[in-house]
Amino acid sequence: MHRKTNFLIFLLAISCGSLVANLYYTQPIIEFISKDLHMSSHLSGLLTTLTQVGYGLGLFFLVPMADLIKSKKIIVTLLGITIIASAFAAIATNEMLFLFLTGLIGISACAAQILVPIAARIAPRQEIGNYVGKVMSGLLIGIMIARPLSIEITNWFGWRTVFLFSTILLLIILLLVTKFLPNFDVESENLTYSKLIVSMVEILKNTSPLKQRGFYHACLFATFSLYWTVVPILLRSLDFTNTEIALFGFVSIAGALLTSTFGKLADKGYIYSLTNVSMICVILSVGILFFVKSHSLLTIVILIISGIILDIGVSGNLIAGQKVIYSLSASHRNRLNGLYMTMFFFGGALGSFIGSYSYFQFNAATALSIGIAFPLLALLAHLVNGKEGRQLKQENKGSA
Repeated sequence: MHRKTNFLIFLLAISCGSLVANLYYTQPIIEFISKDLHMSSHLSGLLTTLTQVGYGLGLFFLVPMADLIKSKKIIVTLLGITIIASAFAAIATNEMLFLFLTGLIGISACAAQILVPIAARIAPRQEIGNYVGKVMSGLLIGIMIARPLSIEITNWFGWRTVFLFSTILLLIILLLVTKFLPNFDVESENLTYSKLIVSMVEILKNTSPLKQRGFYHACLFATFSLYWTVVPILLRSLDFTNTEIALFGFVSIAGALLTSTFGKLADKGYIYSLTNVSMICVILSVGILFFVKSHSLLTIVILIISGIILDIGVSGNLIAGQKVIYSLSASHRNRLNGLYMTMFFFGGALGSFIGSYSYFQFNAATALSIGIAFPLLALLAHLVNGKEGRQLKQENKGSA
């Protein structure tokens, strides 16, 4: 039984990472795609925007459906749509068709956030953080590896091979999910889809821990997105090559490998402390970038430390937040997750926009200062309002 559980968690982690990577493949290779498809600069700017907007729509309108319909059915359907869209994107020659396909990929990739709560169903209540942390390791590694991987594939084989690679990988995952993923019954009360969406507004309005955790991680994810928007531009200005930037992306994955450890800490009730430390890590990760001045060994060391600390901070806060919201209500779990992810996703979208705008309109220092302001604001809010971790720690002690 233990071996089967470990295999399922591994499958969930790989599936989440492979799905969410599709949101980031195009970001570092936009210039190659737009040149090949003869896109105007205006349209090429929509490449990543449509994928992100599609994902946000999927989070709000599709993820909660797992409280109405068996999650496996939705996951298999969305995986199939992602595979078809990726396959057609690999051969598309029309710019408008390609933009439509990227939006469709974003929408269907939200299946990753239906997979994550399954870990909470597999796990004993006292180990939810540990199990979810393992799955989130896969998801975060998928986010981190997508950009450098797409750069290297494009350098060697062309940008279309990126979508071909994704198609093949997701096809394998679809076969594994179809065969091995349990077909859990729906835990929610009987609702129509329209009532489900209305209930989400009520859940958000009446669930203070959800609003708090959503705000905290929206701030941290805004900095995360700003960081990965600004840093590659900054490094190119310092004459770093695409390969060097890609290697930096691979190295910083190390921080995401600690999510299981964060989950164990959350299970023990150290959510308040874990949240504070995570926010401080994100602040420090951006702060030390002010010492990046040239293409030198010192810069490389700073970048490695910064990237690892950033991932540690974002991962730690994300796991703490999921531990809180997954402990609220099993019947609302997918709606809670959809709302949580939607909230901080739009924080990430805001961070990407502000990072690019502030860098080009002003300078790197301005962009980095804004990157520090987001987690600092979250930390101040948490010091005032962060009580859920202390409460959960007392609950854990009482059930021990």
